[in-house]
Amino acid sequence: MPSTTPLPLIGNDLVINEDSCNLSCTYCLTGQSNLKEGHSLKLIFDPPKRDDYSPTTDLGRRINTVAGRLHGRFDLPLLKVTGGEIFLVRGIMDFLEEQSAHYEVLVIQTNGVLVNEEQLARLRSFGNVVLQISLDSHLYTGNSYRVQSESLHAKVLRTIGRILESGLPVEIYGVLNDRSITELCEFAGWLGGFDNPPTFFPFPVRGPDSETFKVRPDQIGHIEELVRRYDEFAHILPPRPYFDRLLSFYREGKRTFRCHLPRLVVSTFSDGVVTPCPNIWFSDMGNVLSDEAEGVLDKLGSSGLYQALLAPRPRLSACHGCFTPWDTLSMYFESEITLDELCAAPTYAPPRIRGMIEQAKADYLAGADV
Repeated sequence: MPSTTPLPLIGNDLVINEDSCNLSCTYCLTGQSNLKEGHSLKLIFDPPKRDDYSPTTDLGRRINTVAGRLHGRFDLPLLKVTGGEIFLVRGIMDFLEEQSAHYEVLVIQTNGVLVNEEQLARLRSFGNVVLQISLDSHLYTGNSYRVQSESLHAKVLRTIGRILESGLPVEIYGVLNDRSITELCEFAGWLGGFDNPPTFFPFPVRGPDSETFKVRPDQIGHIEELVRRYDEFAHILPPRPYFDRLLSFYREGKRTFRCHLPRLVVSTFSDGVVTPCPNIWFSDMGNVLSDEAEGVLDKLGSSGLYQALLAPRPRLSACHGCFTPWDTLSMYFESEITLDELCAAPTYAPPRIRGMIEQAKADYLAGADV
């Protein structure tokens, strides 16, 4: 029977206008998702649409309600805001500032292109922001699935350079594909050269079209080289066991290890749709902007889908192809890393978040959860 135990959620991954972005990454997951009709139409590759945030705009009313209903039900300590590209939204800084006051940590994922110095200063003033920046390589060749010209790549690097010099905690999300993989160690060296270096999370390209872009078997040696040189790059890398999982993924040809992410983080959209996994959007659980919002929230953790998502070994084909930086949470649950190693990341460092994660694992081990 499905579990009726409430989920020990720590976070809401709020996706704003996911089909509107200023880049057209060839492997974009939104363009491969079947969650919504707009995804199947691949609207992500259309010219980006500007939008406006204020408490009185349509977007503003929707995202304030979505965030508020999740926070009100679960008292979440962590909010992640992503897109699309959220800095296409005029007034988005006001939303971010308003939300930051309600959470221990506000995580913002962006490609960085539209972020300016004034915004960086304002984000610093919030005191609890972590920036997650999408970048596959500092060289155009390795980043060319993400940007389509060397001039745009140069602009991306200039902007990301300013972000890395801003003093904000930064994580670099680097997608491993057949182009970026050959520059992996060189990219790590470039990132490690900044005075305030980020944490670098390399992870596999995902989605139904990943065969077109994936790392080839003869290229896995580039990851093995990074692991051999781990001590050289340790100051910018996640814990060493992260790479045990990463190499297992490539050597086995799929994910074979357990995922605990859906018990800790839920994904919501600016149109109110809720889906149980932030990594893969494949199940519409209902809409929290509807009159049935409470019933939708009641289903989190209690629907049969969670039995498959939280199974000891991945059951769903989409899960077989998934491995992301969120996996450090699962690694802690599986005792592959310690709580100290997990919470060295600023995203999980606040005492309340640390305590909630520790308690969630204890309950899981005691058999009180799925």
